[in-house]
Amino acid sequence: MSNKFDYNLIKTLVLVYETKSMSKSAKALGLSSPTLTYALNKLRDYYNDPLFIKSSRGLKATPVANQLYPNFKKIDEDIANSVMISGKNYPEVADVIIRTNTMVEYFLMDKLLKNNKLREGINFTFNNRIMLEEQRLTALVSREVDIDIGSAIKHNHSFISTRIAQSKIIGLCRQGHPRIKENLSLEQCMKEEHAVLSSAETHAYLPEKLYANFHQRNIRYRSNSLLNMLHCIEKSDFVMFFPEFLLKHIPHYFNLQTVAIPWMEKDTLDVYAYIHSKAKNDERLLHIIDLLKL
Repeated sequence: MSNKFDYNLIKTLVLVYETKSMSKSAKALGLSSPTLTYALNKLRDYYNDPLFIKSSRGLKATPVANQLYPNFKKIDEDIANSVMISGKNYPEVADVIIRTNTMVEYFLMDKLLKNNKLREGINFTFNNRIMLEEQRLTALVSREVDIDIGSAIKHNHSFISTRIAQSKIIGLCRQGHPRIKENLSLEQCMKEEHAVLSSAETHAYLPEKLYANFHQRNIRYRSNSLLNMLHCIEKSDFVMFFPEFLLKHIPHYFNLQTVAIPWMEKDTLDVYAYIHSKAKNDERLLHIIDLLKL
């Protein structure tokens, strides 16, 4: 073990631990991959331990790295908080990147435009790409996105979560549907043609109960765009399952009706907004989250 410790390496271990990826860590640090490898090797030499081992799910931390991470994380956060101390209550953010679905994007942009919030010199970028839970975690930790709005992901002290809604699941179909009225039974559900999210996030948005018979449903239309799916349902006899909290985001001009699903009355869905812990005092990000609660 070397007697000299480079304190600049604290951030290196924290990012590699959280992203489980050398390439993502190098990008977040603004380093080349060889430079990051050199830095990590210095840590390995100091602790006489590999720290991270390659696995099928990315880099796996060794017991030594697991022991170091909580202390290194606290030091890194303390340094970041000290750097952020200034006469302002929040850091300057010129670009706000929001990962969410197209329905929430529609609602947010409508609210922002009505409140003239686009005149404050902020550039908004919406990322509608559906991500697996680990991909969402990595994007938040590495600051690839400023706000992630969607289903719950496992806790990580690098970001702050705000529950936007606790929603039950309803059915959606066009008004005047020839077979579906006010309620949709499981038997009728299996007979109908469906539209579904063709994404990794589908399982997170809908209860497991729906997937017991998933293979029996006739899926006529798959899409990652909720707005396009609503248009398809309005013009056809398709039906889809839908989180009730998103009803307030549906444009008023869609000719749709909601349908109760008695066999799913006890199933609910939690929806969260996530921001990095370093942005906890950014009033602009907090205002965007507040808009979702209206």
